[in-house]
Amino acid sequence: MEIRWILKVLFGLAAVLCSVVVGIMYTKLSFVDWPYVIGGLILFGVAFLIPRKKKKIKTE
Repeated sequence: MEIRWILKVLFGLAAVLCSVVVGIMYTKLSFVDWPYVIGGLILFGVAFLIPRKKKKIKTE
């Protein structure tokens, strides 16, 4: 379905955004904002676990 693809992309983009925020904060301020790290890991995990296609079962 389309909703799975949309959710996968949205969660992936949110994970990338969290990673960018962490990178910017570390390079500019030399510390890591841990809620963004944890949020990015959780969002990446959710995006990775959402299946892209439904597996078809063969019936004979």
